Amino acid sequence: MFTALRRCGLAVMGQDMPSLFGMYLPAMPGRNGGICLNTTMGEATIRHTAAHELGHAEFGHQRCLADGPDPFVGMPRDKWPPEEKQAEAFAAWFLMPIRLVKVALTRLGLDIARQAADVYQLSLHLGASYQGTLRHVRHLRMVDSQVAAGWGRVQPARLRSRLSGQRDQPPARVWDLSALTEGAQLRVEQGDRLIVRAPWLGGDPDFTGPAAVRMRSTPSGLAPGDGVEFDVDGAVETASLLSVTSRDGRQSWSVTLMPTPDDHRGLIAPPGTRVLVGPMSGARR
Repeated sequence: MFTALRRCGLAVMGQDMPSLFGMYLPAMPGRNGGICLNTTMGEATIRHTAAHELGHAEFGHQRCLADGPDPFVGMPRDKWPPEEKQAEAFAAWFLMPIRLVKVALTRLGLDIARQAADVYQLSLHLGASYQGTLRHVRHLRMVDSQVAAGWGRVQPARLRSRLSGQRDQPPARVWDLSALTEGAQLRVEQGDRLIVRAPWLGGDPDFTGPAAVRMRSTPSGLAPGDGVEFDVDGAVETASLLSVTSRDGRQSWSVTLMPTPDDHRGLIAPPGTRVLVGPMSGARR
C-alpha cells in the first residue's frame, strides 16, 4: 500500500484528525491532487483508508471527504453513494485479493470464517481493518449477510479481551497462533501480543527473538503447559526470527517478525505531528 502511495503521483499527508476518516482532493489546474489520512488510527485502518482514497483517484472521482473513524459501519450498502462503493471495492480487492484470503484462511486452519474471532485473526494476517475484512468476506459469499451483520456489532476490543484473558486494558492487537502459522511472516506493531498455542513445547521453553519482544512469564490467555505468550514492547527494526524451542531441544516453533518500513512508520505519528509522503520522497516529518 505504501509503495503504491509513493508511485501514484499524489501528495499524501497524514495528520491528527480525530473526526475524519480520510479525504481525497483531485488534481486541478495549478494544483496537484492529494490524499489526507488520519494518523490517530491504527496501522490496518490507515492502510485501508489509503487504499479507499487511492480508489477515488483511480476512478477519477471528484472531491471526497468522509467523517468518523469508519463512516460506512451500520450504513446499508444500498445507501452508499456510487463513488464510495467503487472506492471501497477497489480498497478491498487491492488489499485482500481472493488468493491471499484463501492462503490466510488455510494458515488459520479454516475454509471459511465461522465466528467473529476468525474474521479478526484474518484481518491481522491480511493487514486490513476488522470491519473492512468483514465486508469483504461477506461480498465473497464466505459469510451469510445476516451473520455478518451480527459480527459487525462485535467490538474488536471484546475479542482482544477474550483472547488475552484481560478484561481491563487488553493488548492493542492479539494474534492467536498455532502450528499452522509456523514459518509465517507477521507484521507486528508495538503493543501486540502473540499467543502461541503449542503444548508440544512443554513447560518453560527457550526462545530467541528481537529485543523488542518479551516472553511473558505468566500467560493470561492460555492454561499452564498449553503454549507461550509474547508481548511486542518496542519497534521491530529488521526482519527477525522469533523461535521457541522445548527444553530438550526436540521441538520448536518459529515465525518471522517483519519490520515496519520507514515510510509506513512515518504515517503513524504522534498526535499533532504532520507527515507528508509524496512521489519519490519517502516520508518526512
